[in-house]
Amino acid sequence: MTHWPPRASLSQSLGSETRLRACLGGACAVLAWLALGALTGVGKGPSLLFPIAFLAALLGAVLALTRAAVVLWVGTAVVLGLFCIVALTGFTTTVLPRKALLRRDPLPRSPVDAVVVLSGGITSDSLLMSEALDRLLTGLALMRDSVAPLLVVTQPRRTDRGTAAPDQARLRGLIMRPFPMLTVDSVRTTRDEAVRAWRLLSPRGATRVVVVTSPLHTLRACATFERVGFTVSCIAAVSRAYSTDRAATPDERLTLFRAWLYERAALVEYRARGWVAR
Repeated sequence: MTHWPPRASLSQSLGSETRLRACLGGACAVLAWLALGALTGVGKGPSLLFPIAFLAALLGAVLALTRAAVVLWVGTAVVLGLFCIVALTGFTTTVLPRKALLRRDPLPRSPVDAVVVLSGGITSDSLLMSEALDRLLTGLALMRDSVAPLLVVTQPRRTDRGTAAPDQARLRGLIMRPFPMLTVDSVRTTRDEAVRAWRLLSPRGATRVVVVTSPLHTLRACATFERVGFTVSCIAAVSRAYSTDRAATPDERLTLFRAWLYERAALVEYRARGWVAR
C-alpha cells in the first residue's frame, strides 16, 4: 500500500519548515535587539552588542518553534516600527515632550559664588568626551565673563580609563583671566555631585551657584542641587551631542531620543528616592 505523500517526503518537508521557522525567529530576534539598542543604548558597548545578539538569535529560534512565537513576531514589529518612527520622521522634534526636561534660567545679575560644571564620560586617552567637553566649554565661557569667582568641576569615579583632570586643566589654561578651579572627585551620579559639592562649598559660604550641564539633564540636575541646599541658576551647555530643536538626521534623532528616554527614567527614580521635589 502506497502512502501519499510518501513518509520520507513528509518528514523532510516538516524538517525544512522547522528550520525555516527557527531561522526566521533568530533573524527577527536579532533585528529587534539591534533596533532596541539603537533606541535605548542598551548593549551599545562592543563588548555586549554582538554576544547578546548571538543569544537573542538562539532565543528567537527557540521561541519561533513554540506557541510563544506570536510574542516574537509582534514584539519585533513593534520595536522596528518605533525605530522607523524615531529615526525616519520628525517625531523627536514635533511630538516628543522633550521641553519638559529643559530648564534655562537667566544669568544672575550679580555674581554668584561658583560655577559648577558637571562631569561626563572620558575616552581611553583620558580626554573629555563630546558631552563633557560641551559642558566645560560653556562653564569656561561663563568664567571668562566673570559670572563667578570660582569654578568647580566634577570627576567621575576612577576607572581603567584614568581621569580627565589633565584635560580639564589644559582647557582651563585657555582662559587668560586667573581664577581658582576646585574638583569634586569620585562621583558616579548627579546626586553624588550635588552632595559632595555641598560638602566642599557650604563651609566656604558658597551656596549660590550656576550649574552647567547638558540640555536634557538640566531639570533633574538643578533640582538635585537645590534639594541639598544650593540656590541654583541653571544653564544648558551648548550641545554638540544632540540638538533639541533641529535633529535632522537619523543619528541625531536617535541620540536625542536616547537622551530623553534616559532622563525620563532617571527623573522617575530621583523623585521616588526623594532626591528631587515631586
